[in-house]
Amino acid sequence: MGVPQSKEIAHGEEYAKNVMFLCNHNSCRSQMADGWMRHLRGDASVGCASAGIVGGTAVKPGAITVMKEVGVDISDFTSDAVADYDPADFDIVISCCGCGKKLDPEDKIAWKKREAFYDWALDDPPAIDPGDLSEYRRVRDEVKAKCIELLEKIESDELGNRENEGGCYGCLA
Repeated sequence: MGVPQSKEIAHGEEYAKNVMFLCNHNSCRSQMADGWMRHLRGDASVGCASAGIVGGTAVKPGAITVMKEVGVDISDFTSDAVADYDPADFDIVISCCGCGKKLDPEDKIAWKKREAFYDWALDDPPAIDPGDLSEYRRVRDEVKAKCIELLEKIESDELGNRENEGGCYGCLA
């Protein structure tokens, strides 16, 4: 298991908490979340990375465009696979797309057993955007709000607990 070198590594032991943003393909929602967390964390000791259940697809141009509109550059991000990372390196795991059930098989269940697991169940902009990037922008703004909320939970040490052993611990609605 080797950490991809495709983008600047922004997680590791030097951070008090490390967050993994997961999505099906790591091409849009998880990339936005990774970009926002890097942008918003400021002095907070929060590391982050993103990956897909299946990696290797390109980052969606629409995601790059709408993030650039708000001063967050994810143009050098690439789609990485969750298999390239070690769950033990992360304290918090965020499923951006409702893909938590895909983590149930034995080879992936460790991702759901971290300190906190949240499933944001964000809409998929490429699937619903009418062509004007409006859905990309809406989801971008929703992701920003959720990242701010997550940072507040981390800073106040209110990550929740594992109430639902069936999959989603302390879900953020």
